[in-house]
Amino acid sequence: MARLEPQHDRGSDVAGAKPGAAAMPAPACGLVDSLRGKPYAEQRALVQPATKQGANRPGARAETGAGAEAPPAQFEVLGQRFATLTEVHDFLLATQPEVPEIVVRWTPGAAARPRAQTLWHDYKPNQRIVLDGYGGAVNGTHGGRPTPGYFLSYRPAVGDQTSADRPAAANLDVRNITIRGFASGGIEISPQQQAGTDNRWDGGHSAFVSGAHLQGVRFADLGSKHSAPGDATWAKMRFGAGGVMMRGVSDSTIEDCTFRGLENGIVPGAFNEGRDGPKLIHAISMNNQSSRNTIRNNRFDTVSGDAIRVSNGSNDNVIRGNQSHNAGDKALVSEWHNVGDPNAPQAMSTGTRIGGNTIGSLYGRDKRAKRYHSKESHGKRPDLAV
Repeated sequence: MARLEPQHDRGSDVAGAKPGAAAMPAPACGLVDSLRGKPYAEQRALVQPATKQGANRPGARAETGAGAEAPPAQFEVLGQRFATLTEVHDFLLATQPEVPEIVVRWTPGAAARPRAQTLWHDYKPNQRIVLDGYGGAVNGTHGGRPTPGYFLSYRPAVGDQTSADRPAAANLDVRNITIRGFASGGIEISPQQQAGTDNRWDGGHSAFVSGAHLQGVRFADLGSKHSAPGDATWAKMRFGAGGVMMRGVSDSTIEDCTFRGLENGIVPGAFNEGRDGPKLIHAISMNNQSSRNTIRNNRFDTVSGDAIRVSNGSNDNVIRGNQSHNAGDKALVSEWHNVGDPNAPQAMSTGTRIGGNTIGSLYGRDKRAKRYHSKESHGKRPDLAV
């Protein structure tokens, strides 16, 4: 079918022709075993945070001495407090609470300063994970350098029965938080068939999810622009890729979010002698059959690559009511696919609907960004497996 060129920015326009972990600190002796199989009310009673009067009961965090306060906690779930999101994940993986919704809250007033990304594999088809920042923030910047990876690499182990037409439930809801200071980006959603030791993603190849929701999230100061010398490399896929990176994710929503200061510098080993490194990061990147997603009412400000990227069979996505300023190498929305690699040929992404957006200048240039740009690559280029 012949490809339709994108028209002016109107709600009904269509772009393209339409045809696809760190271990948990040891809890009190025997706590994990004592929680297995118990009803939720009993589990919760065993994992309430410690008090001075009850510091020695099961579930209490270790104290540093007689009468000492518990160490600063940044995240709270099921009444238990943890210093990192990785500890939260490993606690849930160990205890397997049988509840329909797990709400992870940021502790009021706590300054979350993680030094590593959280890799999240724990998955139950009927249990939703809600990360609610209540207006709080996480900052991975240390000594002026970003933490490698994403803040959250959400790779639920969904088994081997999913497909693009039969995805598993994504079960992820993120809201009301500021995420800054990570070299790869903010949140990656890329399901796996099975959590493996190599932590490779399968999203869009053999694992698929649908129904994720991000609202009111502020993504800031992400990317490899300020990485230490030698940390940003093409060969090891270490550079900024996306404020939100989606692989094999369908029927999901990103709304009322802001993306500000997402920038790469030179990426040694990348094309054009690394000078095209800034183009590699996007506010939102929808790859590998990430289709029918809605991107609405977001703001993109100072993004060195195109604000929104669709790639490799990511079809029928809707992009409405967004604003951009100082964002993009060529356009608000760009489509890219690689047909030159015989081991990994990619399909064109079609059916993108773009309407009602306010489009400003390109990154670092006094020139208005295009509404849409499409490119077919004939060179070898690995997928953004960061």
